[in-house]
Amino acid sequence: MNHNLDALNKNFERLKAVYHRQRGEQAKILEKETFLQKRVQEAREEEERLEQVRLLLLEAARHAREQGRRQVELLVTQALQFVFGADMEFKVAVEEKRDRPDAEFYVCSTYGDYQVETAPQDARGGGVVDVISLALRLALLHAFQPPVGGPAILDEPGKHVSEEYAPQLAQFLKGFSQSLGRQVIMVSQNQHLADSADFAYLVELHQGISSIRRIR
Repeated sequence: MNHNLDALNKNFERLKAVYHRQRGEQAKILEKETFLQKRVQEAREEEERLEQVRLLLLEAARHAREQGRRQVELLVTQALQFVFGADMEFKVAVEEKRDRPDAEFYVCSTYGDYQVETAPQDARGGGVVDVISLALRLALLHAFQPPVGGPAILDEPGKHVSEEYAPQLAQFLKGFSQSLGRQVIMVSQNQHLADSADFAYLVELHQGISSIRRIR
């Protein structure tokens, strides 16, 4: 009888020990569960914050892109109108393609009550493309951040611009230099561009030897 009672007590003590051990393990599991739930909640909150930041950055990028687009349109339009007349306007169409912005350039020409929108290469010959290319380079140079110092160095600017419009192109470059305080250094065979310079040098080639002399 006593032997059976001792066996029962031992089994009881063993079961009680197992019970307390499992309660301890359960408490640890519950504690870990609470910790993990807290981490999950923090992760969700961080994800929401990051999503808000992403949307904010996207909106800021769109705003900056829109501002840049308008500045480029304005400067290139001013160049076109200065050289070719007031009936031309430059447009930049920006679209999202494969999650990246893609820009298309157009020239809007007004003929009386009609307005024609064409690609630059189809608008009144190569001279228009030359002026657009030149104005775009000057616009990007001016808008670049951090600012880029030093002169604007140009190789044969407006070489396809006809003689009729060359004086206006020369005045445009002169106005750009004066209004933005940036020196323009260029190589050109156009007499109108040379005449607009503050300093001009003539490079001549004789029997394979180049000679340089100041003409202004």
